[in-house]
Amino acid sequence: MNKISKVVVVFIVSLTFLILMMQSQEVKVAGLLIQFENETTEPEVKAIFENYNIPVNYTIDYNSNIGRGMYYIKVDEDKINELRKYENWTSLIELKKGNYNIIMLSEEFVPDESFLTMLEKNNLQLKKAVVCYIHFGDGPQNWVVGKNCVLEKDAIRIKSELETNKKVLIVGLDDIEG
Repeated sequence: MNKISKVVVVFIVSLTFLILMMQSQEVKVAGLLIQFENETTEPEVKAIFENYNIPVNYTIDYNSNIGRGMYYIKVDEDKINELRKYENWTSLIELKKGNYNIIMLSEEFVPDESFLTMLEKNNLQLKKAVVCYIHFGDGPQNWVVGKNCVLEKDAIRIKSELETNKKVLIVGLDDIEG
């Protein structure tokens, strides 16, 4: 092997090693924790995922107990200020979706009589989200990029796409440090 060939081989090996080192330091995502609207069925969840370009195999843990489910209220924009006046308001998250807001309440939230009266007065319903966990990959969970997890940039793209779906309330990333 001549000197130029040796230099090229060393360069390629060094470049490959550098790329692998950089990739191992990127944040990886093991899965997604998703809260869907009440009464979203398992076939609907599967159909939703078929419409997204997910770069690895995945499994769906439907109605998972991995995360706390949350109660939520779907509120037209014109009624949101009325709810904020309620003295025991315990909203954790408020999301804007189209011409309405989703008000997320903690699972520990216990509605009292005045809260239920306020909901009834405003023609609103308290609902429980369907929680699903999406495991990236198949097989042993040794977190190999491209097999059992995805890079954070891919997960953020998937999250952004999912959040546009009207059945999806919240998407969270299950990160693995790089």
